[in-house]
This record gives sequence, C-alpha cells and structure tokens, in this order.
Amino acid sequence: MRFQVSINDLKANVWPMSTVILLLAGLIPLLFNLAPSSIQQAAMTGELFVPLIAMIGLPTIFLPDQAEAIQAVINTKHYRLPLLRLLRVSWLLLLLNLVNAGIITAYGVHGVAVPLLTLMIDFSAKTLLLAGLVTVSYRLTQNIVVAYILPVTYFALCLGYTGLGPLNLLTLMHGRPLSDCGWQVGVALLMLGIGLIPGGATLNPHPSR
Repeated sequence: MRFQVSINDLKANVWPMSTVILLLAGLIPLLFNLAPSSIQQAAMTGELFVPLIAMIGLPTIFLPDQAEAIQAVINTKHYRLPLLRLLRVSWLLLLLNLVNAGIITAYGVHGVAVPLLTLMIDFSAKTLLLAGLVTVSYRLTQNIVVAYILPVTYFALCLGYTGLGPLNLLTLMHGRPLSDCGWQVGVALLMLGIGLIPGGATLNPHPSR
C-alpha cells in the first residue's frame, strides 16, 4: 500500500516535470560543444545549463502541496508529506545526475582530453547544492515563489561575483580546486536535512496558495 502511494504520487507530480527536464537536456548538443578543448569549456554544461534545468524543475516538488487541505489529507496517510517530498527530490536528483552522466559519456565518446571523473563530481555537487537551497528556502518560508527566486538570485551572484569562494557554482570555470565541491556537498546535505526532515519551525506558518 505504501509503495503504491509513492508510485502514484511520482506519476502525478514528478513525471511531467521529468519529461520537461529530458526535453531541456536534449538542447545540450545544440547549445554546447561536446568535444571541448579545455576543462573550463567542458564545465560549462554542468555548471551553467544543468543548474538552470535544476532551478526550473526542483521547486515543482512543492506545487502539489500548496493547499492546506491537501497537506492535511496526505498527513493522515502512512506516507506523510515529508517522506513524499523526499522521494520527489531524490527522483529529480537522480534524473539530473543521469543528465550529467550523459554529458560525461558524450565527452568520453568524443575522446575529450579532460578528467571525466572530476567533471562528474563537480556537476553532481552543483545539482545537490541547488536541491538543498530550494528545499530549505521552501521549508523556512512555505512560499513557492521564494523557492524559485533564491536559487536564481544565488546563480546570478555566482555569475557576477567571484567572492563566494568554495560556494561559487562555477568551480572549474573559475579555475578553483575540486575540493570546493566538498564544501558544496556538505552545505547541501545540511540544507536538505533542514528542508526535508520532519519537525522544526518555519518563517511563514501559512503556505502560499
């Protein structure tokens, strides 16, 4: 019964956005060079475009639960709302990392002379960090608009400001060390914990409609 509830939720609330993510990923061969000559050029897909896809897709995990009545119904079931949200986040993270893996595979097929494992670690850290920022933004404010605005603002800051240190999304494009990804993963896991673990306070107790 619990398994069926989760499958039904994913079908209704996640699979449509999964299709959008895959369609957007299909633009990558048209927009980017899949035979880059440097690691900075190779990093553009995973540090610029995939994060944009993530910012479009990840906040939608909260869209089905905006009405208090829907939240109340879900919370009466064995699968409570936080667990359903965790499943949605996990699915979209898996899908985004499959997109990352597809990019890395394409580089390998083209014989690109860049460290592919380094790129995969870097790309995965970015998607995880944005997932953490989206979930904690919504958890603290209960406002879907904020869950969109804060990641976009952060992304814009990364583009125009180099003072973020290890938390800048453009790690390899700026020639920074891969160790920055460790900081990003650590911060991401902290934010995901705050955003998804049941309990705790919010800044806005009334979900946006």
